[in-house]
Amino acid sequence: MVNNQLEPVYDLQAGKDFTMIDPEEKMRKVELKAYDPEWIQLFEESSREIKQILKKNCIAVHHIGSTAIPNIYAKSIVDVLPVVKDIELIDSLNSKFENLGYVCMGEYGIAGRRFYWKSRNNRTHNIHLFEQGEPEILRHLRFRDFMLEHERYAKAYSVLKCCLAEEFTYDIENYVNGKSSFVQMIDYQTETAREIQLKAQDNIVIHPYNPAWPKLAAAEIKAIKTMTDDLPFVSIEHIGSTAVPELSSKPIIDIFIAIPSIDEAKNWIAPLESLGYLYWKENPDKAHLRFFKGMPPFGERRTHHVHLVESSNNTFEHRILFRDILRRDKKARLDYEALKLGLSQSHPTDREDYTDSKFKFIEAVLRKYGYLKPIAR
Repeated sequence: MVNNQLEPVYDLQAGKDFTMIDPEEKMRKVELKAYDPEWIQLFEESSREIKQILKKNCIAVHHIGSTAIPNIYAKSIVDVLPVVKDIELIDSLNSKFENLGYVCMGEYGIAGRRFYWKSRNNRTHNIHLFEQGEPEILRHLRFRDFMLEHERYAKAYSVLKCCLAEEFTYDIENYVNGKSSFVQMIDYQTETAREIQLKAQDNIVIHPYNPAWPKLAAAEIKAIKTMTDDLPFVSIEHIGSTAVPELSSKPIIDIFIAIPSIDEAKNWIAPLESLGYLYWKENPDKAHLRFFKGMPPFGERRTHHVHLVESSNNTFEHRILFRDILRRDKKARLDYEALKLGLSQSHPTDREDYTDSKFKFIEAVLRKYGYLKPIAR
């Protein structure tokens, strides 16, 4: 029996539906475990069972997902990807899958797929079944193979997942959302990015305040600290509008990293790239390094920005001050929100004009509060 009691999952960062999820699925605990060689045996057992059901319609059965990647943490759920000649023959076999303990979920939000899980209460397996030629097959396989071939990225993915799981232990939607732009960056590198990602627009869209933003920032900061554990820093702060409660914002987590000397900035590039960031090499301001995560076409939508400056740089000081003013000054916060909403409508595709227009307001607020040092944009 196919379960049709599904509802859309709202991607809180991208602002769109990205899949479908069973209401009970939302309550499932996100629990990661160290790599277990038994996962290979579980895959092989399930592969044999699936081949017996599919018979001559089966072309191959692949082990995908994190349990297929040694030395990284994963949910203890074996992901299996069977490839068949004709998917139209599959639904008539649902009773055979049910006899093995699987719940048949139909397409479950991805056209051309048949999805099954075992079991509802104690998940051990997911089956993602596709017909030969579906691009999702290559996307899954290349992601797995990229992780197997690039230890630094595999470590970063493991670290990121662990940090997200700590923050979102009972919130699987935001756990998934928090790692989506990393996955999309790998998809881009392996030339398997979905069409929606490759055609995504880098527009300015303001969203109502989301209480998940500080937790997404906390997870990302933990991941950055872990991947750069031997690099000195003075402070790492969540700044920008997503760090201000009740303030509408572009759903982008801004993180400022203050380091002892800008000469050490080059040492941060590789670790941040391994976490899915794109380094802006052409930035004319060599005292303020910038990194973007999720920016199209490397992702579907920007999710994180990292700013790297020397601790003596005034930029760090006045950005922290402006954040803290907005946190305690309701009128300034509401005025800033109204300004941003208006600018997002008048400059939806021009980030330079949008930022320049905000700067006058930011400067006026800082001067009102007695900040007299130079203010960088």
